[in-house]
Amino acid sequence: MELTISLAQFKPSFNVSDNLQKMVDLIIFSNNNDIVVLPEGCLSGYSHNLDFLDENVAKDVERAMLELQQISKEKNIHLIFGSCILENGSWYNAGIYISPKGIKHMYKKVNLAIHERGILKEGNELTCFDIELRGNKIKSSIQLCREIRFPEQWKLLSLNGAEIIFYLTNVIGSEHLSVWNSHLVSRAAENQRYIVSSNITDREQGCSSMVISPNGKILRQLSSNSETTERIKIDLADNSDWYLRQGRTDLVDVVKI
Repeated sequence: MELTISLAQFKPSFNVSDNLQKMVDLIIFSNNNDIVVLPEGCLSGYSHNLDFLDENVAKDVERAMLELQQISKEKNIHLIFGSCILENGSWYNAGIYISPKGIKHMYKKVNLAIHERGILKEGNELTCFDIELRGNKIKSSIQLCREIRFPEQWKLLSLNGAEIIFYLTNVIGSEHLSVWNSHLVSRAAENQRYIVSSNITDREQGCSSMVISPNGKILRQLSSNSETTERIKIDLADNSDWYLRQGRTDLVDVVKI
């Protein structure tokens, strides 16, 4: 199945309204049935210092989510983006999916960064969700930032049927770039799945915004310092279970759930 990814990146602030406007400005460049992908924490804002998170931010995020749902419906596009969210008195780092039908999936980061612990609550599920596109269901999943370092999570999602893994991050520091990009190439090639990565805009990006094919080829890589949207066509027929089927389960077994 062929589909189009609208890969977007920008530099978020700590103002939800400003972030929402930047998201809207980038979404404009997408077309009917596109899957629009934006960075970790891009709606709420995000930082190593999370003291800015309060009830006002939570209310602003809630209002912005309603507006994004309306935009998704009007443009008939699928939105995948990151935000800190407040739920039942606890803050989470979440990857969010909004469909034109208003269906919403929320992945809560299970492997928190050191600076997130004690402030954010970790999620407890590695989940997949369906993107309904032109009568087809595309099983997908989301991973966030440092979860790039835990390949067993990506393998589990692939074994559970994920056809695309959307990777949302918010990392700066060019010293990380070659390693983190290599991690993403490995995650794509070892699981033979498409990976779509979106990072925040910065000259010192620590990981590239890019689309990687199931054979580990970088199909498109965005310029690190450009707030932009680029549309990339991919074909899910390129996915394979060839390597997943060859694992020595008598020695090491990652079990489907």
